[in-house]
Amino acid sequence: MDKPSLAHLKRLEPREAWQSESGDFTPWLARDENFQVLAETLHFTEAVVESTERAIGSFSADIVARDRDGTILIENQLEQTDHTHLGQILTYLSGLDGPTKVVWVATRIRDEHRAAVDWLNANTPDEYSFFAVELEVYRIGNSPAAPYFHVAARPNEWSRHARARTREIAESPQNERQQKYLAYWSSIAKYLSEHDPHFSGAAPPKDHWWSFGIGRTHFSLTLLSAMRDKWIGAEVFIARDEDKIIFDHLFAQRSAIESEFGGALEWERLDGQKGSRIAIRKRSIDPAEVKRWPERAAWYLEQMHRLRRCFTQRIRELDIDALREANNSPSSSTSTPSPRLD
Repeated sequence: MDKPSLAHLKRLEPREAWQSESGDFTPWLARDENFQVLAETLHFTEAVVESTERAIGSFSADIVARDRDGTILIENQLEQTDHTHLGQILTYLSGLDGPTKVVWVATRIRDEHRAAVDWLNANTPDEYSFFAVELEVYRIGNSPAAPYFHVAARPNEWSRHARARTREIAESPQNERQQKYLAYWSSIAKYLSEHDPHFSGAAPPKDHWWSFGIGRTHFSLTLLSAMRDKWIGAEVFIARDEDKIIFDHLFAQRSAIESEFGGALEWERLDGQKGSRIAIRKRSIDPAEVKRWPERAAWYLEQMHRLRRCFTQRIRELDIDALREANNSPSSSTSTPSPRLD
């Protein structure tokens, strides 16, 4: 069998795709097929664009959209974030009523602005949510340029918004897909809380994934359910691993980790993406089969305990700065090869 011909991702400057922020990028993002990519990345439900360049006081908001929870305000920059746009965002809020999600899109989120977004999420009323999103553009060979949205900062869904999520589940209508996932995860949540006190009070989601902390920012333990493709899974997800130094460091310990885990894991480096994952999946089963939900829940709990046992301490002890320094040292003449994915 002939081997497939492989190409490489090339990262482009966003202004190679859109010369003007207001004249090119904002109209492009406001088109539904493009806006839905951003909305799905942020897990916004039934979101639609209402207007562009909407006047709010003496300023104009780039995009104003709405989902079933309230207003979505989007501020764009085809450059790194700056204090001027942060001030505009705060000014816009004074002219809006009701629950609002604020999305700041830029080609680079500066560390101080990421910290500001985190502060706003921690110190403003629950009706406000703030997101910082980095815009990247890639091309493979001669293909058209493709955008990629990396979420650099978001609300802490599993602490600050727990009450709001519970109210939403209890009070608001859901579409059929959400109803199925909510019923599924509610059953899982009941089992988890009964068998492990660490999971008491966790609010079940209405999507195909459910994330938990694993001891360090930008790392999560995520449960997955694919009703359409008929599989379930559990994974350690590394959210900010664009250079793959963390993944490669853990992959170098694969033999020891899988020995501790008690079986093989799926190591997904996800080259060209910000994140990477280490997963176990159980395929050819139907998550929608209600009578098997207790069995599914028991499997999830077992995998969570196994993954925590193998990764929690390793993740807490990671010296990421030292790993980066070693990777960038002159003695690092060759890069770590991508692992073969089993």
